Amino acid sequence: MPGGRGVRAATAAAPFEPNAWLTITPDGAITVHVTRAEMGQGVGTALAQIVAEELEADWKDVRIDYPVNDPKYGAMTTGGSRSIYESFDVLSRAGAAARILLIDAAATQWSVAASDCVAERGRVRHPATDRSISYGELVGQVPITKTVAADELKAIPLKKPGRYTLIGTSMPRFDIPEKVDGRAKFAIDVFLPGMVYAKVAYPPTREGGKHTAVDDTAARAVKGHLETIVVDDLVAVVAETYEAAVEARDALKITWNAGPHARVSTAAIFQEYERKARQEPGKRWVDIGDVNVARAQATATHTATYTTDFAAHAQMEPLVAVVRFENGVYEIFTGTQSQMRMLRALSQRLKIDPSRIRIHQHYLGGGFGRNSEWDIELEAAMIAREAGRPVKLIRSREEDLTRDFYRGPTLQIVTAALDAGGTVTAWDHSVVASPSSRLRLSPPEVLRFEIRGANHPYEIPNRSVRAIHGDFGLPTGFYRAVEVGYTVFAVETFMDELAHLAKVDPLKMRLAMLGKTPRLANVLRLAAARAGWGTPLSPGVGRGIGAMTEPEPPYQTSVAALVQARVDQASGAVTVEKITCVVDCGLVVNPDGARAQIEGALLFGVSTVLTEYGTITNGAFDQKNFEDYHILRMDQVPDVDVLLIESTERSTGVGEPPLTVVAPALSNAIFAATGARVRHLPFLPERVLKALSEKP
Repeated sequence: MPGGRGVRAATAAAPFEPNAWLTITPDGAITVHVTRAEMGQGVGTALAQIVAEELEADWKDVRIDYPVNDPKYGAMTTGGSRSIYESFDVLSRAGAAARILLIDAAATQWSVAASDCVAERGRVRHPATDRSISYGELVGQVPITKTVAADELKAIPLKKPGRYTLIGTSMPRFDIPEKVDGRAKFAIDVFLPGMVYAKVAYPPTREGGKHTAVDDTAARAVKGHLETIVVDDLVAVVAETYEAAVEARDALKITWNAGPHARVSTAAIFQEYERKARQEPGKRWVDIGDVNVARAQATATHTATYTTDFAAHAQMEPLVAVVRFENGVYEIFTGTQSQMRMLRALSQRLKIDPSRIRIHQHYLGGGFGRNSEWDIELEAAMIAREAGRPVKLIRSREEDLTRDFYRGPTLQIVTAALDAGGTVTAWDHSVVASPSSRLRLSPPEVLRFEIRGANHPYEIPNRSVRAIHGDFGLPTGFYRAVEVGYTVFAVETFMDELAHLAKVDPLKMRLAMLGKTPRLANVLRLAAARAGWGTPLSPGVGRGIGAMTEPEPPYQTSVAALVQARVDQASGAVTVEKITCVVDCGLVVNPDGARAQIEGALLFGVSTVLTEYGTITNGAFDQKNFEDYHILRMDQVPDVDVLLIESTERSTGVGEPPLTVVAPALSNAIFAATGARVRHLPFLPERVLKALSEKP
């Protein structure tokens, strides 16, 4: 299990566990229990800072660990940029409650009033007598039996930002030293006594395929082959080594029924999406004013269609799960973004009480939403149950791509009306998207999520947003920034189009419509000034703007980005030269960590906008590895300039919002450089050339 800085040897005295979130041992070690996944974002360090701040801990004594699932931790889920937002108050009160109990114990020991004592840097001190005792010594010497009731916990006064000593400071991340020297434990590093290796034979289609006959004669002849397992929808081999498992799996002769989705293709999906957009009413989620009346009275109208392709998560660590099934209990060693979601799903599928499933959390080598699913853990659990011994299941890169829960394709149509003065009077936005299988809800409920980000903050008196069910039979899932990743692309590109139609500066048009959203207006102004908006550029180079915020948490973060890009009009190649990004995410716990998250999100956005492109043929993902599914290379990384706004407002997310503004900002930069509009993500050279050939 990943554990941050090394924990000292335990002593004989009992540890102090004031609540679910921290433990103090007599040796002075303070362990903060992190229930959010560590997948490179450094979340454990920031969460520990929140606890340590109210605990008045000495930072050198602080440790972190990642506990096994337990109902006392609530929803152990990481996603949606919610970790700090949802944990800040809970962890602050956990630290404060522990501090109060420690002070009370010391005061009782000294026969003085607790109000006359203070806590500072991991010690309780009685100023009047100059006595002091460390937290570790206190835990080792004094039984602490008092507790804090729920109503008392809610009433604890917390520090004001002006008194913070740890929050707002760039503390070094706990996970970095382990990852540098090799101590960090990922699921692939787990080795259990008697463990064997498994490989699954997958059908030729992503969904719905079923084996009808299995001949394992050749597989049984492979040295190291132990067993062939055929159950339900699963065909797998178990072997002594990973290499033997691969060889035996490849030797299986399987007859497949490709299932009902064998003819699904990218072209067919978009044809169906276009039909749905024209013919189906969908579900209207935003309905303000009267769009039809405003359009009828308009001086001008404008319509544009935006599309996005399939995208794979392509996280650097392919999925791995190790499972041991003994005495009716499943021990699962993996890296997951949602222990609770996995627990519910496996309990149902394995027909076992949740209390008999233990999920041991490990570091993730990236996640981006992919590890919120539980498919490989289910496969490993089924194999371990049948094999009667611990099993390690490792997916190859090819398997990871072909078995992904993709960001599905989308088609969006936006229409606006303008009056004689160029003011936008009406806005109508239709979104055709595949409801994400992650939610396992009925289509109408899922569609409510598919339009997030389309309900933008611009002040337009007549607005309508509708979602249309675009299911095509293949699973889709969480993908970094999820719905806002494509809706903001359409909204912000269309805003730029309207500004040019009205012959108004795109920045000025936005600012004129953000009177009720001052934080977003502020980051827009700052980003524009920082990037030199309006200053001359070389021929073939342009700047574009993208901005976003949402009325609902945790995307209440206000973010604006200006992208400077060069377009080679002979080849269609686009080079992002610089991104200037200003972010107001409220109170920042660890500035260095937040800045790294923002930089990573921006570069992730550049990758999805320029290079990441997936297609479906005959019900299967065509791209198999990084030679045909291209992610951003180091020589394509632009200069990135990030400004974090100092604030004492409630902390909101930074891991995803910056990603959302890259696509529209780059689209608008391409237009500024060439006069051509590219409305299909990603902006491949051939699409840029096509736009250039079609420009007025």
